[in-house]
Amino acid sequence: MSAVPMAALPDRWFRATPDSALLARPRLLARSLIDVADLDDRIRSYERLTGTPADLRMPIPDFGGLELAAVGNMLLIASARPFTAIQRRTAYSVIVPSLDGALSRLSQVGATVLEPPEAILPGSRARVRFPDGAIAELVEHRPNPGEQPCPPKPRGTERPGVRLLLRKAVSRSMFDSLLRLYETALGIACDTRLRLDAPAAVELATVGNLLLVGTDGPEFTRAAHIRLALVTPAPQDIPGAHPCGHRLVQLDDGSVAEVWDSAIGLTSLSAAPARSTAGTDAS
Repeated sequence: MSAVPMAALPDRWFRATPDSALLARPRLLARSLIDVADLDDRIRSYERLTGTPADLRMPIPDFGGLELAAVGNMLLIASARPFTAIQRRTAYSVIVPSLDGALSRLSQVGATVLEPPEAILPGSRARVRFPDGAIAELVEHRPNPGEQPCPPKPRGTERPGVRLLLRKAVSRSMFDSLLRLYETALGIACDTRLRLDAPAAVELATVGNLLLVGTDGPEFTRAAHIRLALVTPAPQDIPGAHPCGHRLVQLDDGSVAEVWDSAIGLTSLSAAPARSTAGTDAS
């Protein structure tokens, strides 16, 4: 696909970082598949939840009529038609500095390429299966002619908010091996590692925006399917969330998330910061 001049891009198109080569590290995103008619409402909902404005919106009419928006660590994927089975099975979206570099790194851990690289309007993409079975879509962003970084538009929601992380529950016996897998696969070192002993023994580690939860206790294995985690200093007061179980809340789009009090010391970098180009050749 040839690059599209900025003037010819669809309405509503903007990206805070059009060139993902400037990212210091891959940006791991949770995925929420929604009807295109609900996109504006869901953007506002996640802006309220996280206290940050959307930093990306991409209508892609020539790729299945999709429209995407990113708010913090959540990628909202909207479509006017039903999602395919592979779209529904895909656990992660990863914006990578280099698609070739990401695929080379993933080959070292035995990942399988399900869909080879192809050019798309934002840049290029591929889909892979990690050795643990998780499926990820990798996307390399490159600017279109005339496209400049577009800072997020303030919406009056900016405040210290809830940090949304991607959650993966594993058995404690597999915790160390899965931690090493994701450190290698993402090229990101573990940010934080904790052990909690009550109410059940739990290992926690963050690798960028991914929270690994290692446990064998029934309280936590009941929530093994939960894919999101919220870290907040006020677990009892999460915007737009409705309690639906012990330490679980349901968000406006139907997603269920596990809640953690930030007082336990759980930290992670919320996004992949862009590298400064100061002092470099901009050509």
